[in-house]
Amino acid sequence: MKKFLFAFILITACTNEKKSDQVRKLSGEDNKVALTRKDSMRIRKFVELAFKAPLHSKEHQVFLDSALRIQPDNAWLWQQKAMPLYKSRKYSLGKPFLEKAVEYDAKRWLDYSGFMKCIFSKEYLESITDFVRFKNEFGDGYVMDHTYNFYIGLSYLQLNEFNKAKEFLELSKEQQYADFSKDAPHEACHYLDWYYLGIANFELGSYQEAISSFDMALKGYGNFADALYFKGRSLTKLGDPKGVEWERKAFENANNTINEDNVIYEIYPYQVFHKLNESVRPK
Repeated sequence: MKKFLFAFILITACTNEKKSDQVRKLSGEDNKVALTRKDSMRIRKFVELAFKAPLHSKEHQVFLDSALRIQPDNAWLWQQKAMPLYKSRKYSLGKPFLEKAVEYDAKRWLDYSGFMKCIFSKEYLESITDFVRFKNEFGDGYVMDHTYNFYIGLSYLQLNEFNKAKEFLELSKEQQYADFSKDAPHEACHYLDWYYLGIANFELGSYQEAISSFDMALKGYGNFADALYFKGRSLTKLGDPKGVEWERKAFENANNTINEDNVIYEIYPYQVFHKLNESVRPK
């Protein structure tokens, strides 16, 4: 009886409290932490303080931790902790935070996780797994300006599974044709899709097909040095002496390399003219 009486008193006390001062609890079918108004204001303050601190600083992480102590199931906060670590190439430190983001909101962050594993941490098998899971659970789509099939194809390219890479890059191309049906082929399909489709064909020894893809990439991005270079190599493989001229032209346009936002952090697959390539730096 004492236990039941104590429980009744506790429930009554909680019921009589003002809504703004209620104790946080797990509620609803999604099992999300219900926040009071005071909680929300505190989280907002900690986020503001985090953004005022340098992105890669210890203070930035500490303020996000303070917000997460109030709302530990906030997937966005976990992603915000992961992102600066990935950009600092501290992938193993950022990965558990990214996994938390996916745990609490897979629909929002699973495809982003696949992107980070493909472009940043180079965990290609895991990237493929993330994208396949997302497609099965939520459907197909785009993340960071590219199709899921693009990243799957790129991952297979880096695993030297060139037929699979070509298969998914073709799917990506057809997906964009359908989504942007009013555009010309070289505009509907992103220049990097054309470039990497060319690379897959180059690796498979289909040099004429590769040249056709590189030409489409060059229509979308004029004087794209990496495409010029591999077009030159493809011509040389076919015994065409003009291949040398195309390679020379590539080096003359070395600044026109892959221009994705994240090239300031990472070198992209088959990116010839990147910041670590001494042979392309001005003399």
